[in-house]
Amino acid sequence: MTKYVDIQSDPYLSYDYVPIGVCIVDKSYQIKCWNRSLEGWTCMNREDTIGKNLLHLFPHLKLPKFKTRFDLMFQGRPPMVFSALLNHHIFPTISANGDKQAQSATLTSIPSDVRGEYDMLIAIENVSVLFSKVKNYREAKNQATEELQKRIEMEATVQQYAASLEKLNATKDKFFSIIAHDLINPIYAQHKLISLFAENLDEFDINDAREMLQQLHFSSGQTYKLLDNLLTWSRSQLNKSECNIEICNVRDIAARAVSDVSANATLKKISISIELDSELQAACDANMLNTVLRNLLSNAIKFTNYGGKISISGDDTADEAKIIVEDNGVGMSKDVADKLFKLGESSSMLGTNNEHGTGLGLIICKEFIDKMNGKITVESTLGVGSKFIISLPKSIYESQTA
Repeated sequence: MTKYVDIQSDPYLSYDYVPIGVCIVDKSYQIKCWNRSLEGWTCMNREDTIGKNLLHLFPHLKLPKFKTRFDLMFQGRPPMVFSALLNHHIFPTISANGDKQAQSATLTSIPSDVRGEYDMLIAIENVSVLFSKVKNYREAKNQATEELQKRIEMEATVQQYAASLEKLNATKDKFFSIIAHDLINPIYAQHKLISLFAENLDEFDINDAREMLQQLHFSSGQTYKLLDNLLTWSRSQLNKSECNIEICNVRDIAARAVSDVSANATLKKISISIELDSELQAACDANMLNTVLRNLLSNAIKFTNYGGKISISGDDTADEAKIIVEDNGVGMSKDVADKLFKLGESSSMLGTNNEHGTGLGLIICKEFIDKMNGKITVESTLGVGSKFIISLPKSIYESQTA
């Protein structure tokens, strides 16, 4: 008979369903959560860890390089990462062949049960395979130095491999930072609101209940958008986003994107006009272009004040079809604009209605436009507005050879 676990009675049990190790401790270093992955990796059952002092179980964590960062987490500081290359591991775990496993650890502050105080969440990822690859790369590079004349072609391959690893690390750090901070926090907040609502239902009048439900609706909507962007982005990283180039009518795709974001535009009384020629065509993947335009429009809505205007216009040249998404919103500085499409450098800012984001939307736009052999640029003036310009090939042949 299947045993069902009541996660609501113990919210920490939900961490058993994530494929990484999760440990949560309070400011006195007492362990509050020790999930199933950590049980398997460390061979320490939660019954032997919950309520125990983390520093007593693992004395090496008293070293300043660990404890100084731990103490910052209890002050609500931003997430920090322990690289496996520098620290190898935080919790000693042994593989089947007796080797210690390499770990990448992310520290994150999360609200505690006491208002104004924070607990620390330690997210552990087993990166032994990646660590081994880095080690092999270093050995290959040393060997290439000794045998330079024989290994000159391999050196180029090794450098390319190193660049791929750097990009992979940046992607991984960004991904886990979002999961550890931007995803856990709103889900935790939703959980607390639902618990409060369920436990005190009879005490709420209709106005209080409506306000709380509106908060839950807004928070869950933001979480859904985050998950949707994470799924789209992860598929792109795994090269599972197939790009089917066809000759498409740009106005039809733009109209679908406008329809997708119309509800959000209506809430802020923002008008969106489509000023595209009905005959404008481009060689593109219709779904990818729709995703790009939807993200650009969502961003424009986010950074445009109530009653503002957004337009989608175009330009048709001999070789390219240009699509321009322009708003009269808050705009941005040149420094911010230069970092928009760079993973690890882009950052999410609050919108004019305090809307939250992850900074992934424009990264997805850039990757999808690249897949379609196009270009995307931005022109913006602080306090005036922003203009995003997409250039796409007009023929399938040009798209394939670009």
